[in-house]
Amino acid sequence: MATADVIRQFYDSLASKTDGWQQNLADNVDFADASERLQAEGRDAFIQSFTGFLHAVESVYLKKLIVDGNDAAAVVSYDYVSPSGERLHQDDAEIWQIVDGKIAALTIYFDITEFRAFMSR
Repeated sequence: MATADVIRQFYDSLASKTDGWQQNLADNVDFADASERLQAEGRDAFIQSFTGFLHAVESVYLKKLIVDGNDAAAVVSYDYVSPSGERLHQDDAEIWQIVDGKIAALTIYFDITEFRAFMSR
């Protein structure tokens, strides 16, 4: 599967709130944020970390995808709902590496401090 197809399938699954986003994770996938406060290595760790994040996601939209071989950059729009019902919108940059049709790495660039403060309100 082509790099763009793997990534689009991931976001389509998030938008439809299915578990399909797990389908193309490599066994040794690396998931992190830019500050490396969030770091999950391996398929199970990625799923556990990302599933927790998804509880807050109300909607997701892939705004822009730029692909260069196995590497890609995406601008993604997220709308979140906190446990108390408050709402937050963030656009994130997400950097991908796809190897043999599998997600080998995903690094997200977003304001994790704002997100965590929002979730604790």
